[in-house]
Amino acid sequence: MLKKRKTLIAFLALVMSVSGLYSQQAGQFTLGGRVGGALGFSESANFGNTLHTRYFQYHSRPSRDPELNFAFAIYGNYAITSRISLQAELNFMISQGYELFFPRPAGSTTVTSREVDVNYSSLDIPLLLRINFLDSPAMFGIQAGPHVSIPLGRLEVYADYMGYIARYDIATFAAFGATAGLFGGLQAGPGRIIGDLRFIFDFTDLEVRSPAGGRETAMQRRALAFMIGYEISF
Repeated sequence: MLKKRKTLIAFLALVMSVSGLYSQQAGQFTLGGRVGGALGFSESANFGNTLHTRYFQYHSRPSRDPELNFAFAIYGNYAITSRISLQAELNFMISQGYELFFPRPAGSTTVTSREVDVNYSSLDIPLLLRINFLDSPAMFGIQAGPHVSIPLGRLEVYADYMGYIARYDIATFAAFGATAGLFGGLQAGPGRIIGDLRFIFDFTDLEVRSPAGGRETAMQRRALAFMIGYEISF
């Protein structure tokens, strides 16, 4: 009987110690990383019509479709309380933007329809307030906060039939916006598997330099991102 009690006490102590690894207590730091994708619903303003005039004048006016892009992130988190934390991130959004479809003009037998990708990459730096609704070891909550998005490289216009037809220098140093969404986590090993669903909304436009030397609006970004990763608290 005494041996069984000791075994039970040892088991409970082990469970409590392991639970402590997964819970995020006040004052703890968390480091993590995520990979996934984002579906872009970016507003293109009149840039599609500009491309129509510049390169596709023999086609009908374009329609716009969302585009899927790759994303990965690293982040750090500080727990203000066991349920409220502040998280800073470095999110790399690769080849985000939108697709344009230039239809064949009615009655034409020489011009074929064209699909065109308009995309660029960026480094997003959000600062998010996170609220966890569940007790450890599971996590589920909401997150929201401002972000700064720094363009990387140039805006690229890629046509299905001839490859890159244009690369525009980006005139915008940084775009500003908001990020909001949901997160969840489950214990796994020394840390947590984390899932993340968020909406990214830029308040400012992405502008590029036109061939004539001026500036023109290429898009105002909207994206739904879904990512999965791993994090450890210490």
